[in-house]
Amino acid sequence: MTIASSDTPSATPSLESLIDGQFTLLDEATATRYRDEGWWEGRTIGSLLTAAAKTHPDRVALVGRLSTGERLTRTYAEFESGARHAATVFASLGVGPGDAVAIMLPNWVEYPELMFGVLEAGAIYTGIPVAYGELQTAAILRRSKAKVLVIPRSWRSTHHLELSRTLRAQIPTIEHVLVLDDDGSDLGDGESLWRSHDDVADHALPEVDPGRICYLGFTSGTTGEPKGAMHGHESLIYSARRQAEHVGPAVYGDPMVQLVASPVGHHTGFIWGVVFTVLLKGTGVHVDRWDPKWGTQVIRDEGVTTFFGAPTFLQDMMRTDLAGDPDCPLTCLVIAGAPVPRTLPERASKALGAYVSPAWGMTECSIVTSCTPVQPDAIQRTDGSVFDGSEVRIIDETGADLPAGAVGEMVIRGPGFLYGYYDRRDATEDAFLPGLWFRTGDQASVDEAGWVSLKGRTKDIIIRGGENIPVTDVESVIFEHPDVVNVALVGIPDERLGERICAAVVVKDGRPELDVAALSEFLLSAGLSKHYLPELVVVVPELPTTPSGKIQKFKIKDMVG
Repeated sequence: MTIASSDTPSATPSLESLIDGQFTLLDEATATRYRDEGWWEGRTIGSLLTAAAKTHPDRVALVGRLSTGERLTRTYAEFESGARHAATVFASLGVGPGDAVAIMLPNWVEYPELMFGVLEAGAIYTGIPVAYGELQTAAILRRSKAKVLVIPRSWRSTHHLELSRTLRAQIPTIEHVLVLDDDGSDLGDGESLWRSHDDVADHALPEVDPGRICYLGFTSGTTGEPKGAMHGHESLIYSARRQAEHVGPAVYGDPMVQLVASPVGHHTGFIWGVVFTVLLKGTGVHVDRWDPKWGTQVIRDEGVTTFFGAPTFLQDMMRTDLAGDPDCPLTCLVIAGAPVPRTLPERASKALGAYVSPAWGMTECSIVTSCTPVQPDAIQRTDGSVFDGSEVRIIDETGADLPAGAVGEMVIRGPGFLYGYYDRRDATEDAFLPGLWFRTGDQASVDEAGWVSLKGRTKDIIIRGGENIPVTDVESVIFEHPDVVNVALVGIPDERLGERICAAVVVKDGRPELDVAALSEFLLSAGLSKHYLPELVVVVPELPTTPSGKIQKFKIKDMVG
């Protein structure tokens, strides 16, 4: 059902008025409780930038390190001014509450200014990774009903202006295309250079309600059309605030200097690269490409203290001379978005001299479990403990709770979760159990200490001869092989056993290719059970990933098949 307005007069707008008639299972009583208990702070994301610019106007807020060699900067005062200008431009184009603006740019310093501008205009921001093709981009634009699309003229091999013209012919809601470029000679109707709006007249901006939908975070779409997770300012700030407190703000550096390598068009880059940095009044160092050797140099040059991203990035760093460097400036790395090999955090912590914090999250809830140095080091072999204000359960197929240590489906609830999926009542209803328990789709266990250990996506579980294979556990042992750089386990169809175990591995340069016999010998010597041994080993140059670093196992299955 669509939430109805409360009969009791209140200064707080009803959920119905804030979500523009979208379907949600969140009720007024729960929203009120979140506010009464302080989990929802009653402030907007834009207020975080205002606060940072007021207290540290001259601090560098944004650094842009471009693959062309350029280095650009913005102080917090300049950042706030740029965001205000962006909000005025969007308002002049008719953008207001309930309208969506899609930004499809590389990690340039202009991106955060534009993003905050959308939010300050009271509109809905949605990001599109700049590497996306026509199908993925069209799905997001069509579902979000974006009124404005912001693009580069081109980036690498993609001609975004031509792509936007193809998409506008299909999607009539796109009224304006703003192009970040210097050449405006061939722009047509509804197309304009961003800099052509430099002299736009002031426009009145609406008072933004912190409970209003401000963000559509689209899932990566590896198993079908991406879904738009609806968030308000308060759900996003909850997650950022809890992550800061859970680990401890001082661990990130004082002030924090964060390397933003995940695409800002993806949820990780948005909430952790931009919003989290502004919350801590730190400096975001945005790189428009990820190259381990160059990235290592940027870390040293900029004195980077913090990094958020998938394990792939950390594995890349461990193969550079940053590992073992006593002058490495890093103090904290938060690793989420994909299974973390269990021994990697401990080894990386020693090699980099930084606290490595495995964490778990989704676009639907940002991060909600994380490791923390205030608990014993053994927590780093798990995916951490649950944030204050949130709850986790492990259930079986019937929905009954499982005891500590048992593996089942992980369901979670709390103030950081989405309102629902935009224009997808069916998906929203399927995603929640009674009591607002969100079905994560992950297999996990929770031990007596309350530490969560992910065992793999439910859809990625390999069932061999009727037995569930602990995918993450097996991958972690394979990862310890001295010749292995990365690994992903997938199930391949088998007439007799249902599925057999296939390991796709990336080996170090110059090392001999692994075969089943050699890998099995290593795994048995490491104590792995014989019935967990891979029956097929495929050596690949690299594992297919999304722009945010998540391994796309369906592509591995297609390749093997």
